[in-house]
Amino acid sequence: MGSGPRGKLIIPAARSVVKASELIPVIGYARVSTWREEMISIDIQQSVVEESAARQHRYVAEWIIDEDATGRNFKRKVMRAIEIVEDAARPERELWAWKFSRFGRNRHGVAINLARIEDVGGELVSATEAVDAKTAVGRLTRGVLLEIAAFESDRAGEQWKETHELRRRLGLPAAGGRRFGYVWHPRRLPDGRGGWILQEERYEALPDEAELSVEAFQDYIRGKTGFGRIAQRWNDLGFLNTRGARWQDQGVKGFMDSGFAAGLLYVHNPDAPCGDPSGCKNSDHYAYLAAEHESIIDGAEWDNYRDMRAVRRNTPRRALSPVYPLAGLVRCGLCGSSGAIHQTRTERGKAYRCHARARRAVEHEAVWVRRAVVEGEVLAWLVDLRQEIDGIVAGTVAVPQQRREPDVDKLRAKLQRDVERATGAIDKAFNAYTLGDVDRDTYLRTRATHEQTRNEAQQQLDELPAPGEEPASPVPHREVVVGLIAEWDTISVQSKRVMLGRVIRRVEVRPGDDVKVVPVWAPADERPKRRGPGRLPYRP
Repeated sequence: MGSGPRGKLIIPAARSVVKASELIPVIGYARVSTWREEMISIDIQQSVVEESAARQHRYVAEWIIDEDATGRNFKRKVMRAIEIVEDAARPERELWAWKFSRFGRNRHGVAINLARIEDVGGELVSATEAVDAKTAVGRLTRGVLLEIAAFESDRAGEQWKETHELRRRLGLPAAGGRRFGYVWHPRRLPDGRGGWILQEERYEALPDEAELSVEAFQDYIRGKTGFGRIAQRWNDLGFLNTRGARWQDQGVKGFMDSGFAAGLLYVHNPDAPCGDPSGCKNSDHYAYLAAEHESIIDGAEWDNYRDMRAVRRNTPRRALSPVYPLAGLVRCGLCGSSGAIHQTRTERGKAYRCHARARRAVEHEAVWVRRAVVEGEVLAWLVDLRQEIDGIVAGTVAVPQQRREPDVDKLRAKLQRDVERATGAIDKAFNAYTLGDVDRDTYLRTRATHEQTRNEAQQQLDELPAPGEEPASPVPHREVVVGLIAEWDTISVQSKRVMLGRVIRRVEVRPGDDVKVVPVWAPADERPKRRGPGRLPYRP
């Protein structure tokens, strides 16, 4: 008996003694692990579940399929199956799987999500394990089977962890496999007679792909391209990714950020507190290690690429494909709002004006500075900056001291306490939810509140100058400044905007063609504040 993607409802005539209308609908769940343990295909799992359900006068009303999904967490489609069981408007109250181990192999996750099913009168059913969880013995048996599944998962995880650690010590990627720009020589090759030939595993640069990679890094560093354009160029030239598919921007981003082309391995710190390398997205938990393979870009190019990535990461998305070279950099010097380009019908042409005042969100004097004036002042500032840098290098100009507020240390301590308190509150809320002291909605609301508090405090903490920080200097930006001045009239708008973003935090405009350039090494708190009394009420 079955339904869903494999066909219509089927009732085996030989053993069915009830009508289709009398059958009980259930939810079917199938999963194949990323580690392929037990190697039971989705089709086999579906077939076994449907046949077992038919013998119990049930039919699978909807299938939830997780392919290549680990059971060590619940970041899977199975959560949709649990939500269906919880939905009072749906008739399904049973979740059927091939084995209990398909549901999950994480002790905390299994306990919490199994409780969610049973709290609404639902039941988790195994098609191949005859367990009646309504009895004490059945619950004990189910618990033992789930514990065995968790044990097997932990054991396999430890083995893989040891294997990955050994490969990293040998300077090899943890999972092996092909890498763009290289020819992979695996350790084992079939000998054609049913056996294997063993060799030293290594990666050798592939000239054509390596040349494309170097070109991509260099163009990105100069601000001439982004990941999307690199992907398009590689596709146009007929180069596919390591899976034989067309390149996409995220694939290019992953390849370049991995550092493999620079002779590095991007690895998760085994001592990181997250405990989940497969799902961790915290960049602080990762590090670059030296590898054994030949690099195709040098260390200076890799450092420049990382610097440019930081610049582009802090650049508004619209400013990465700008119409004007100062897109996203101009601010009103009176209220701090963005300076939007306005086209007039008079001879004044294009000009920057306060966007907030144009929308009547603030009240202050009109701010209107022609685009040519603003860009001219920026170019003049670059020329003066080059002279200042040369003077600093020659020793005739002193590096300006970084201004520090006297209470910055107290503020840092306060923010650190706020982060710790919010983190502790999240942990307490989770423990209360696990123990059943609070319901799920209350837990989610509490977690969201404390996460917002923690994120805001952490953001302010990150913006504070580090203790003992050296005075900021424009000297490291000399190459960018010289290049901008030399190519001011020939460089593309996109490249100019990216390069300006490396040295300019914002350009403030005020009445009377007053233009002030604020460099990236200036103190972060030098920003005009919006005038509170002058703000107008919002009118929809």
